[in-house]
Amino acid sequence: MDTEHSSSAPDIAPEMAAAADEHDEPLSWAWVGVGVLLGAVLIGLFVYLVDPTLENPVPSGAITVLSIILVGILVGYRSPGETIRETAIAGLILLALLAIVVAGILKIALPTLAWLMAPFLVAGVAMLGGWVGEMLQGSLAEAYEDRAVDWPWVFVSVVIGVTLSAYAVFLGRALFDLTTLQSLLVFAASFFVTGWLVGFFSPGMTMIEPAIAAGMLIIIDAGFIILWFDDLAASQTLLVGFGGGMVLALLGGWLGETHQRARDRKRAAR
Repeated sequence: MDTEHSSSAPDIAPEMAAAADEHDEPLSWAWVGVGVLLGAVLIGLFVYLVDPTLENPVPSGAITVLSIILVGILVGYRSPGETIRETAIAGLILLALLAIVVAGILKIALPTLAWLMAPFLVAGVAMLGGWVGEMLQGSLAEAYEDRAVDWPWVFVSVVIGVTLSAYAVFLGRALFDLTTLQSLLVFAASFFVTGWLVGFFSPGMTMIEPAIAAGMLIIIDAGFIILWFDDLAASQTLLVGFGGGMVLALLGGWLGETHQRARDRKRAAR
């Protein structure tokens, strides 16, 4: 009996050691630093462009949250290994710097509840962005050929779509003074780009996922417009284009899949 146990132990030990190594990976402080630096640049630049007077906290707050998500996506995608924890730490450091600027330098008073909720919101959206970046990188992504819908990639599409569409509208109006029609066209184009990104980076066939996400995104944005801007007409216009947004995302997903297969064929030929 002792011989059997001693002979089987070496087979189990390496697996346990490998599992422990995966969970005990040290933090990459270099990527935390990259996230903080990149976030400071993006937040400072985009907030200045969108609301240079800092009189309206809604667009400034929205573009700040979007910038933190974008930082998480970029760090998660570019960094080796899994760096989701690093994005959360970078987000919290950015929040501390923002608190110094907003409360200490600009003397802008925000409700106490907002400051209490901010760490959870910032850490959450930073990690969400990091997760999306890891999915795009492929370190977390898996192909589910037997599923009708790969829901993780639906959520990836929603996060990318929200970020792209909001940046397109906010920055488009700030930089180019877009009309309502032009803003809607830019908003629609963001669905196509989202579909292409997901189709190109995701394993397996993921054309329907961006289309589902586009429908969800239109509903989310329509509710956001009503809640924050009290613009019922604009939200109704978005809902009218519900089907068109899904078609654009589906087309983008198809082209992304086409480019992905063309890239794979070139790699195989080499």
